[in-house]
Amino acid sequence: MGYPASYVDRLIRHEGSYLPMIRYALRCDRNHDFDMWFADSATYDALAQGSHVACPECGSTVVEKALMAPGLAKAQKPQQMSNTPAPRDIAKMITEYRAKVLAETTDVGRRFPEKVRDMHEGVIDQAPIRGQTTPDEAKALLDDGIAILPVPPEPPKEN
Repeated sequence: MGYPASYVDRLIRHEGSYLPMIRYALRCDRNHDFDMWFADSATYDALAQGSHVACPECGSTVVEKALMAPGLAKAQKPQQMSNTPAPRDIAKMITEYRAKVLAETTDVGRRFPEKVRDMHEGVIDQAPIRGQTTPDEAKALLDDGIAILPVPPEPPKEN
């Protein structure tokens, strides 16, 4: 399941100020891998189309997004983390968040990719929706600068 990322901005409240950035793993036409930070996907698209994104190793401006693995923490000494919620509290927060998303969005089912693309292109009005998409459809939406996010699964029930 997924829903337009613009909905998340209204759903999640951040304290303090921050400058949201997105990091892309990139690869040039000479197979050099590198990372760059951008204000958003539209900024990346505009810069890449204008040949303003260059490989730091060879200078090629023929670049594309590479597959990215999630960041994994390196092994560290265990630390006392007094502000980390207990697993039961995390499960409760996920359940509450999921309930809020399900209550405040309309399920459009398999028509999600079509509907979210139409909203992005201004064909239909913006609305909080959720639905299903294949991994390939999700990648195509993200590649086209359409921000979507998954709805978290229901946490397992305690015995």
